[in-house]
Amino acid sequence: MSHSPFDRILDRARTTPRRIVLPEASDDRILQAAVRALDEGLARPVLLGEPETIRNDLARLELSPDGLELHAPDDAGLIERFTLRLLELGSHRGMTRERAAQSIASPVTYGCLMVREGLADGCVAGAITATAEVVRSALRTIERDADAPVVSSCFLMLFEPGHPFGEAFVAADCALIIDPDAEQLAAIASAAGDSAERLLELVPSVAMLSFSTAQSAKHAGVTKVREATALARAARPDRRIVGEVQLDAAIVPELLARKAPQEPAGPPCNVLVFPTLDAGNIGYKLMQRFGGARAIGPILQGLVQPVNDLSRGCSTQDVVDMIAVTAAQVRERR
Repeated sequence: MSHSPFDRILDRARTTPRRIVLPEASDDRILQAAVRALDEGLARPVLLGEPETIRNDLARLELSPDGLELHAPDDAGLIERFTLRLLELGSHRGMTRERAAQSIASPVTYGCLMVREGLADGCVAGAITATAEVVRSALRTIERDADAPVVSSCFLMLFEPGHPFGEAFVAADCALIIDPDAEQLAAIASAAGDSAERLLELVPSVAMLSFSTAQSAKHAGVTKVREATALARAARPDRRIVGEVQLDAAIVPELLARKAPQEPAGPPCNVLVFPTLDAGNIGYKLMQRFGGARAIGPILQGLVQPVNDLSRGCSTQDVVDMIAVTAAQVRERR
């Protein structure tokens, strides 16, 4: 039996181990995580790079290559296939054959194309690659979900059992969209609620965060959050969405009832939607560093096939966790 929301992610990953491509096989953390993910039954890792080099690096780390797939990105037929695909996908942006060939030389872009072409189920990168490059590679290769107007990101924030406000929260957007407008903020709220539901198996209670509760302040930023709340409610009338609301009222039901009695009552909100990237990035790091939360992300939302980013300061355990999340995100292809 699962003991925490994140255990449910691990269980789902183990139920159907997926092929997760890791384009940064030159990094020791990636190699160590690949072996651990395989040993724990979380995925079937695909290490992208020159196989002999990877074997030598594994031997140096006293790790076995048994069970790992080593994929050399040098098959002429596959390179041609990927080039044509990238040409097709980028035709409206003036993509040329030369630029397509140069793009495929990037391991992250190559890994994303493996996902696009059904040669892998998901991709995890970012240990040695900037977030901007990971996201660019994903956006130009992976189809956007028809129900997602924007691609955004979220973090899973995990607390110890017995935490007064709950063991698991979803925080968004903390890594991607700098200053979302009302429509984008509503889309982020919808996607973050879906992430809470699909990954953590939570019943989403969404808080549209602001420095104001129930128009206690007048400001363009408050107006944006109020408009986003209305749009999010119209899009998801089945979901509890509270806003605009301050953080304390969002997680303390008694305070919400006092400050905004007209808001739908319920438990502490478990999906925290921040009004800007400034607020989101600072907010999740406060929860992590001061509150002791375990932060897993950034997880990309709004793509048909999963591609996820790592922090360049990630640990081996962070990579294992993200492999599990990526495996759990995989949806059966129609």
